[in-house]
Amino acid sequence: MDFRYHTEHDDLRAALRGFLHQTAPAARVRGVAAGDGCDISLWRRLCTELELPGLHLSQECGGAGGSLVEAAIVFEELGRALTPVPMAATVFAIEAVLRLGDDRQRSRLLPALLSGERIATLAAARPDALDPARVTVRADRHAGRTELSGESSPVLHGHVADLFVVPAVADGGVALYVVAADAPGVTVDRLPSFDTTRPVARLRLQQAPAEPLVAGPHDGIERVLDTARVLLSAEMLGGAEACLAMAVEYSCTREQFGRPIGSFQAVKHSCADMMIEIDATRAAVMFAAMSAADPDELRITAPLVKAQAADTFTLCAGAAFQVHGGIAFTWEHDMHLYFRRAKTTEALFGGSAHHRSLLADRVGL
Repeated sequence: MDFRYHTEHDDLRAALRGFLHQTAPAARVRGVAAGDGCDISLWRRLCTELELPGLHLSQECGGAGGSLVEAAIVFEELGRALTPVPMAATVFAIEAVLRLGDDRQRSRLLPALLSGERIATLAAARPDALDPARVTVRADRHAGRTELSGESSPVLHGHVADLFVVPAVADGGVALYVVAADAPGVTVDRLPSFDTTRPVARLRLQQAPAEPLVAGPHDGIERVLDTARVLLSAEMLGGAEACLAMAVEYSCTREQFGRPIGSFQAVKHSCADMMIEIDATRAAVMFAAMSAADPDELRITAPLVKAQAADTFTLCAGAAFQVHGGIAFTWEHDMHLYFRRAKTTEALFGGSAHHRSLLADRVGL
């Protein structure tokens, strides 16, 4: 494995960072977060002009023919800017359709999702999303069609989604089903979210018509979740890098006792600790993304990198508060938005302890 980014990867990163600097500055992010929580116009530009949701899809499926490495770079830059768009929600749903849908379903569902015409979300953010004893949605056959009943939350960007990919219990096992937001029996309630840049909702289903995704392998759902874990880790890496950058910038300009606070040993050590954890997480994200094509590698790297990235992002957000002397916790400062994203993303698909336990189970410990 060539364990480094290539020139085209660096170009992608630089281009996207410049684009987001112009189109999604902190002031706009805060404005969107205070309102709907989703910048639809920016989302459509990311889909149509940059074609970001399909970077890792094959050209036969309407994508750019890249790999998860390019997708991870995109998630890292979106996390760095806290861009309020449904990238995670839609890409995770796309991954489910890609891995588990048949040719007919892929050709019918993917084009509108890749173009930004429709928004989808994967309603499987809980750590017990695949546990038949804990899944809160059931699938039944009635009058020749499949119907779902139950509740699912939290659902990322559920209030703006056109399609939901929902895990439900059927015949003692868990499968994924596609449900349209405008179908009868579907109710979506937006919930209060600690992270205002990524809203969540509760999905309530009452005999809602659904379409099963059953063409993929039996372990396909786990692979979808593992891919989501890797991409979320890349996003958290970008957020951690932004926290360090803000802390260093402040420590170089804030003066105390006649000199910048960055010259004090305690501040230096705090920033150094952040950098060490970020370097470790960057290596883990790179390896996980570059080896994701191997399902056996992905099973090991996904829970490992999710735990590492969550701990790193939380540490960096907390340390940056201290470097700022506590002012970063106020609503007027942008730093608190990163702390909110760190804590909520840490909990998605389960916290660090859950993922370390999952890793131990998968390696037979």
